[in-house]
Amino acid sequence: MPLDVGRLRDSDLASDETPEACWAAVLLWCASWHQVPAASIPDNDQWIAKQAGYAQRGKIDKQWAEVRNGALRGWIKCSDGRLYHSVVAEKAIDAWESKRDQRWRTECGRIKKHNDRHGMSIPRPSFDQWVSQGCPSGQRLPVPGDTLPLSPGTVPPCPDDVPKETHSKRQGEGQGQGYLLIPSVPNGTDGKPSAKPPVDKSKTELWKSAVSLLSGQGMPEPQARSLIGKLSKDYKSQGEDIVFRAVQGAVSEQPADARAYLKATCQRLAGERKRDGSHDWTAEAI
Repeated sequence: MPLDVGRLRDSDLASDETPEACWAAVLLWCASWHQVPAASIPDNDQWIAKQAGYAQRGKIDKQWAEVRNGALRGWIKCSDGRLYHSVVAEKAIDAWESKRDQRWRTECGRIKKHNDRHGMSIPRPSFDQWVSQGCPSGQRLPVPGDTLPLSPGTVPPCPDDVPKETHSKRQGEGQGQGYLLIPSVPNGTDGKPSAKPPVDKSKTELWKSAVSLLSGQGMPEPQARSLIGKLSKDYKSQGEDIVFRAVQGAVSEQPADARAYLKATCQRLAGERKRDGSHDWTAEAI
């Protein structure tokens, strides 16, 4: 967590509160930095006193009452029941934006190296394009000689029966030059491609893909495995298919916040949440 030394030195906290209260306040800022959502802490006096160094073995120190108000200076209780600090939230947002910007630059650098290595010209996405695609990172890039997979039910073309210059041939020119490969249009769709290709993977492969997706969004791999395991345990009584379908959807859709997507999808499939958007899972995940 970055510390704005000048801002802290000139703050009302430093001038109006005791050194003990100031130190407790800084400890709470540090604790909130690692919470989810960041810059928040639970509205629990026992937990707060412990993080500030005034609780041990389940008992709150009597001196906590003297420093509590100063330590909690600037904290505001919000609609989710947690306390938020505006300055810490500001720093957390800046850090997140910086992290996303670095990931985007790294991805653009990877595409440039790929182009240089294979003599290709795959366009590097703008930051807004990259974000709209779900902040992809490390996806396989096409190489010379790649061909797009045929849709189910499509009959492979016969080279001997195709004239040298046809409309279909011209459509295929430049294939593989885009940033993302687009599958061919399935039969019976009136020429309209589906939004997302179906994901057909075994359970083990799906689990690995989901862990990779969560890890790519900043969640440590052990925590990602723990999250999927917890969902499997929580919804086991309602059928293993619920978590499997949620993971399958996350791997297919590549949402910007896979953790919130998995939880919301499991809740919806289990009947705990309506599909019409009466509960906004993205708001709960922030």
